[in-house]
Amino acid sequence: MLNMFNFYADGSDPMGLILFTYPLLVFVVSLILQLIFKKRLIVLLINFILWLILTITIFNSTFLIWCFVYTFISLIGTLIGDLIIKFKNLLMKKRKSV
Repeated sequence: MLNMFNFYADGSDPMGLILFTYPLLVFVVSLILQLIFKKRLIVLLINFILWLILTITIFNSTFLIWCFVYTFISLIGTLIGDLIIKFKNLLMKKRKSV
């Protein structure tokens, strides 16, 4: 049976990490940080600086494009976090007015 989530721990499938695992991790962490800090710029800067440091120290310079891609994915996560916060505040106002 073909397992589409077959990522190896020894790093023999780096494209699986780059194309699936890292973006999913960035999205989830950005969403959680947005719900905690409620500041989009802070979350995006944390994400960008972290990936930039990893690009310089662990990966090579060709990974820099992924740094920008992951920051864009982080932006999407923060926008969804903003929608959740606004929806929660709207529900709280409706409950208080009733």
